[in-house]
Amino acid sequence: MSDPEYSDSRHSRVIRMTPGRFAAELIFRYAWIWLLSLSLISVAGIALGIFVDIRWLLIVLMFVCIICPGLLAFLYYFHGMKRGCYVNTIPHRIVITEEGLILRLLINAGDCRSEDERCCESTDNSEMSSSETFVQTRDEFFPFSSLARFCIGKDSAIIPLKKPDSGFIWIPADAFNDEQHLSDLLILLDSTNELLRAGESKN
Repeated sequence: MSDPEYSDSRHSRVIRMTPGRFAAELIFRYAWIWLLSLSLISVAGIALGIFVDIRWLLIVLMFVCIICPGLLAFLYYFHGMKRGCYVNTIPHRIVITEEGLILRLLINAGDCRSEDERCCESTDNSEMSSSETFVQTRDEFFPFSSLARFCIGKDSAIIPLKKPDSGFIWIPADAFNDEQHLSDLLILLDSTNELLRAGESKN
């Protein structure tokens, strides 16, 4: 992967959240109560279907096949398509600035060329066909004041956005060429939140 800006400590490598991880994060953050309620209702319906009336099983089946997909579509439309969420699923770099984080959205350079150009390049230049290059599309800026307290997982950090915004910024542990850069960013974010809370308490 061609990623010349990765050597700059302020720039991460090109990262992208996998669809499965993104869906799991959406459900965990915005629909865990729904998921728990649906699970309890389904279990109760199955029990009633076994011990009382088999028609309860049909109700559970309708619930799972009709209502659940609608709720998931609602979740994706009202949360997954918001700026603070969908940016994680697009190839991007995270750029650290003094005011906040910039998510530099990218597309594969091959997607910018016509089919004929890609075919000619693949036959004339074998090196380009074995590596990826990216073209910047636009920047999404998130000031430190809009970022809430971070959560650290096994292999990544999640920085939620403060209300009324909805979303989060996902940063894998190996996003930067030195793990210390991620640690410094989280320390900076923590201290910024402390200063903001202190200012709000004085007011």
